Amino acid sequence: MSKIGLTILSLILCSVVAFAQNNRSAVSLTGNDAASCTVPDPCRTFDVAISKTNVGGEVIVLSSAGYGPFTVTKSVSIISPPAYHAAMAPTSGDAVTVSVDNAVIVLRGLTLNGSLGGVNGITFTGQTESASGTRVYVENCVISGFSGNGVNFTRNGTLFISELTARQNGNAIFVDGNPSLPSVASIDHALMEENTSSGLEVNNASVAIRDSVATGNSVAGFVVLGVGSGTSGDLSVDRSQATQNSYGFFSAGGSGTARLMVSNSVASSNSGPGIEVGSNGTVRATSNTVTGNVVGLAQLGSGVFRSRGNNAVDGNGTETQGAITTFGPM
Repeated sequence: MSKIGLTILSLILCSVVAFAQNNRSAVSLTGNDAASCTVPDPCRTFDVAISKTNVGGEVIVLSSAGYGPFTVTKSVSIISPPAYHAAMAPTSGDAVTVSVDNAVIVLRGLTLNGSLGGVNGITFTGQTESASGTRVYVENCVISGFSGNGVNFTRNGTLFISELTARQNGNAIFVDGNPSLPSVASIDHALMEENTSSGLEVNNASVAIRDSVATGNSVAGFVVLGVGSGTSGDLSVDRSQATQNSYGFFSAGGSGTARLMVSNSVASSNSGPGIEVGSNGTVRATSNTVTGNVVGLAQLGSGVFRSRGNNAVDGNGTETQGAITTFGPM
């Protein structure tokens, strides 16, 4: 081969090496962002590790450390094994920002602390107003102390949450969509404690939650709203508990509509109603225990409250308020 040919081949090989990406990248307390971000040669921050990871790859944590806020711009899994404490404590802004369309994001085992000035724990905005198509999985995470929302899902997409602890944020979990496209969320085993607004707030989204607890929240444990004209909020709650909030379960529309289905759940010791519906809202309640609240079941304005008739409503200051319509099995 000629010298010219060898030179060209050498340049091609160097270019391939320079732009090689990892299927599995790593971060560590002792890592260096000038490294290759492989497991034997880890980086220090998630942002750099993500930039060196293939679409659909993963970034794993190799040691306990504070890793700083980061932004996700591709399909990727960020994984901290149970043995390690991977923390983000921003002094401003959001700890984790997901800004990508048509992607699959997994966030597992992270600890997010907003007490130093952080606004949101995990925020999803997408990139395109008309449609996102992104799926975000939040698994085994702890989010605390953010002035905004623990999980701030504000653009149409699909959210999956499992084994979440969210305490002392604004809302623990906030799910919304864009004006024409509602979001979808499924939540399993969330503990939402002492948030300054609500545990779970839903607006222009369809959300199902089960086996979860909302306690000590300043506004409501579980709330679904239809704030804007044409918006529709749907919330289905099963096998969950709302206790020591202002409201237990609440549904009301602004200029939109809100629908709440609550079943096999407990509303107890709330300083307001255990389950309430307001104007432009609908509640369907079945097989619930409602006790120790200032009001048990409440219907206000044009709201529609339908009770299957097998709810145990007893020991409240006032058992029922407004028009409660009973229905039976079909």
